[in-house]
Amino acid sequence: MSPNRPLKDCIIYEMHVRGFTQHPSSHVKYPGTYLGAIEKIPHLLDLGVNCVELMPIFQFDASRNYWGYDTTDFFAPMNRYAVNDPATELKLLIKSFHEAGIEVILDVVYNHSPNLPAEYYIMSNGKHTNYSGCGNTLSANTSPTREMIIQSLSYWVNEYAIDGFRFDLAAALTRGPDGNRLEPSPIIEEITACFKGKKLIAEPWDAAGLYLLGQFPSGWGEWNDQYRDAVRKLVNFNEPFKEHWDARSLPINYITSHDGFTLYDLVTYPEKHNAANGEGNRDGADQNFSVAATDKLANMKAFIEHLFSSKGTPMLLMGDEYGHTRKGNNNAWCQDNELNWFLWDQLDANLDWYNFVKDCIVRRKERLS
Repeated sequence: MSPNRPLKDCIIYEMHVRGFTQHPSSHVKYPGTYLGAIEKIPHLLDLGVNCVELMPIFQFDASRNYWGYDTTDFFAPMNRYAVNDPATELKLLIKSFHEAGIEVILDVVYNHSPNLPAEYYIMSNGKHTNYSGCGNTLSANTSPTREMIIQSLSYWVNEYAIDGFRFDLAAALTRGPDGNRLEPSPIIEEITACFKGKKLIAEPWDAAGLYLLGQFPSGWGEWNDQYRDAVRKLVNFNEPFKEHWDARSLPINYITSHDGFTLYDLVTYPEKHNAANGEGNRDGADQNFSVAATDKLANMKAFIEHLFSSKGTPMLLMGDEYGHTRKGNNNAWCQDNELNWFLWDQLDANLDWYNFVKDCIVRRKERLS
C-alpha cells in the first residue's frame, strides 16, 4: 500500500530506470531494469528520499532517445527495462517501493507523439504544429486525445497503483485546436477532478513560449524554474535572492534536473559542452548561470543547504548525491553511457559529500516533524 504522504512532505528523487543500475559498478543481477532498481532500494532509504519520479517508462523508441520523451504506446511499460514481462516487473518495482515507504510518480509525455492518427494533433493548414519542441503536438483538449489521456492515466493508477504524475511541458496541454491557450483548460480541469488524492505535478511551460508558472490549480505541484535560477544566481554570482511564491499550487524546488547541468557541472563549466550529441553544440540551453567555481565544494554545499531548507517540495537529481558529472553536457537526451549512468563506484569515493547530502535531508525531515 502506498504511503500516500502529502506532497509538501515528499523528498523527490528524479530517476532514470535504466541509468540507475546500468553501470557495471551497480553489481545488480539485472542491470538497467525494473528489477535492478529494486535491488537499490536500500540506497534510497539510506539517502532519505521518500518519493521517486521516474523519467518516462511508457514504451518509446530507444534507438537514439535515451531519456524517453517520445512515447509510442501510452498503455505499455517500456520493455527494454524488463528481463521478461515488463508489466509484471514494473508492478513488482512499485510494490517493493511502496513496502519500503517510497512513493512512485511517473513522468508522462502527453504533449506530443510520433504515431497517432491526424485527429489527435493540433494541425495548421494540414501540417503538424510544434509547440513541444519535438513536433507533432497533441490536441489535448479535443476528442479523441482528451479521452485517451484520461484513459491512460486511469490505467496506470488502477493497474499499477501509481501515486502521481509529472506532466512534461504541461503548458502545451492547455492549448486548444487552434494552438491558442484555453482558460480554463478542459483537460487540466478533468485531470484535477478525476485524480484527486494523486500527486499532480506540472512542468508549467512549453517549447513555444507559453509560460504558466503559478497558474495551475490548487493541489498541483509545479516545477519551479524561477527558484532554480534565483538560487543559481545567488550561489554562483552572489546576486540577491528574488524568487517569491504566492500561487495556489505548490512549488517543486530544484537546483538541477535531467534537463541541464548536474550539480557538479553547475560549479565547473561556465558553458555547455554538447558536441557529443551530434548537433554542433547548438542544442541545450545557453544560459545556465553556471561557473568555474574557485571552491566547488562550498558552492555545492550552499546549493544543497538552500534546496533542503526552502519552503516547498525539494527534488534531487539522481547522481547529485555523489557529484555526478556529464562533462559539461547539459542536454544528454541521447547519451546511453556513463554521461547519464549512475556510477556506483563513486559513492565510496565521495562519501563525505554523500553524507553531507544525507544530513541535509535528515534536518529537513526533523523540521517537518
